[in-house]
Amino acid sequence: MGICRRCGKDDILVSDAVGFCADCIREHPEDVLGTIVERRGELRRRFGLPPTPPKAEDGLTCRLCANRCVIPEGGTGFCGRYENRGGRLRPKTGSCDIAAVSFYHDALPTNCVADWVCPGGTGAGYPRFAHRRGPQFGYKNLAVFYQHCNFDCLFCQNWHFRDEGTHRHYSVEEVAAAVDERTACICFFGGDPTPTLAHSLAVARAALKKHSSILRVCWETNGAMNRNALKKALYVALETGGCVKFDLKFYSDSLNRALCGASNSQTLANFKFAVEFARRSGRSRPPLVVASTLLVPGYTDKEELEALASFIAECDAQTPWALLAFHPDFVMRDLPTTSQNHAETAIQIAQRFGINRVRVGNVHLLDDTYRL
Repeated sequence: MGICRRCGKDDILVSDAVGFCADCIREHPEDVLGTIVERRGELRRRFGLPPTPPKAEDGLTCRLCANRCVIPEGGTGFCGRYENRGGRLRPKTGSCDIAAVSFYHDALPTNCVADWVCPGGTGAGYPRFAHRRGPQFGYKNLAVFYQHCNFDCLFCQNWHFRDEGTHRHYSVEEVAAAVDERTACICFFGGDPTPTLAHSLAVARAALKKHSSILRVCWETNGAMNRNALKKALYVALETGGCVKFDLKFYSDSLNRALCGASNSQTLANFKFAVEFARRSGRSRPPLVVASTLLVPGYTDKEELEALASFIAECDAQTPWALLAFHPDFVMRDLPTTSQNHAETAIQIAQRFGINRVRVGNVHLLDDTYRL
């Protein structure tokens, strides 16, 4: 429990890193967002990142994501990957073909947001997209983690990527070379793959060119990328049996700004577009689009869950929705893990809106320390 600095309630879950309850953030953003932005700025400066998406009057505009950073000479964008040097906007690595990235193999089936509906975990799409009926034992996934992000989640589970001292840089060819005859899928995630989407698309093309067998290509993302870039990812996922996994963190734009540092308007618009793209494609098995939501205690409350469920159902109630148990991390370590009651309520809300392809992930984290 905590105390909201605006309404003074002390019988609700409030993280000290945020300082305000979900209701105050939703209903009175003009009173609270400025304080949250100021505190976030102090944190981001420790990592050499701009406190907010820059909007320099004489800067260069980056159009890769919804932040639309206008980067001043000598400055970097919100994601930390792009800089304005000598009047040119370019990656800090000097080339789009080189990115700060790590990659490794996971045995299939793996702990993926979509493993319960994808070919790797279920054999869906056999024989075109899977080697056998059922889970793809004996094969592996190439997990490709990009070390930049166009959001700034205060509960980030992989927050260490913000430290540039940990970055290692690899070319498209070096990452693609990790695909071997037992690699059945690639998943691009992070951070977020949005700032390096060109690199991931090039890796996918290079890997598919040399790989003659099944190779599914997936992205796990906050979904706030440029629409044309999203289309390219959707086409690759469609042709290979992969999927695009949208992390719908919140429905409320003010909650997304408060806890994730950016607007979610492009995320929601892109999700709706992607679901319609999937419907037109005619590919229902395996699903092309999967939604996921982290159940953050105190913030992903009933109001948020009902709004998200209504939105997903309006787009297509057959869209799989993974609800993920929360583990306290980064600067929101004062919250508990997701409760069993929270998870059960989320499932009930989804089903009430007609979403039956829903499940809870990370169930080992569930406890009963509070009720939603």
